[in-house]
Amino acid sequence: SQGRDAEASAIVRDFEAAAGRVSLSPAPVIDEHGTPTQRTRVRALWAPRLRARTAALWVLWFCVNFSYYGAFIWIPTILVSQGYDLVRSFGFTLIITLAQLPGYAVAAWLIEAWGRRATLATFLAGSAVAAVFFGTASGEVAIIAAGMALSFFNLGAWGALYAATPETYPTPLRATGSGWAAGVGRIASIIAPLSVPPLLGWGGAPLLFVVFAAFFAVAVVAALTLREQRGRALDED
Repeated sequence: SQGRDAEASAIVRDFEAAAGRVSLSPAPVIDEHGTPTQRTRVRALWAPRLRARTAALWVLWFCVNFSYYGAFIWIPTILVSQGYDLVRSFGFTLIITLAQLPGYAVAAWLIEAWGRRATLATFLAGSAVAAVFFGTASGEVAIIAAGMALSFFNLGAWGALYAATPETYPTPLRATGSGWAAGVGRIASIIAPLSVPPLLGWGGAPLLFVVFAAFFAVAVVAALTLREQRGRALDED
């Protein structure tokens, strides 16, 4: 987009040579009339060929952010409201949060073994089920087990989503598409924590986590509409 096509092609050839790959044909010039504006890029995200992908990703990012930030910011407070002292509730939260690490690791392996779409949908479905169990759990063992499951599946979904999002768009729109999807998610991360107090007032933790589970379920449907990119060229339609 800056007119440095020969330099870009040379860099790509170096990468290919280092990886032992046969050099591919140079990519066509993306924009012969100069660098596209931000407005042009955003409009391109909703072109007929890409609008379904963009809509699915925006729904995914919104739902995952809503459920994650709504749940994990408020978990210590929710546990305190159930009768656990502050130190104990933060201890539970620490144990629950540690389950995020294997969630990421398993998702990182499964996106190549199963594919992006299947991994993302599976972890989102697991998050929905775990959210219901956490919202209705009673007793320390049940709370920690359900919380760790929620943490494991939720962060695994994050890992798969971060892998799938940029691969959804062609090279000229990859950064714009990923950035806008993440930006829509940030809107949810603001709304979700503010929504927790009224939801707790209306129906307590069971209602709250059923709402989070519903958002995860919507995200599952959106994930299943994504194209599977495992083993495909990034710009392949």
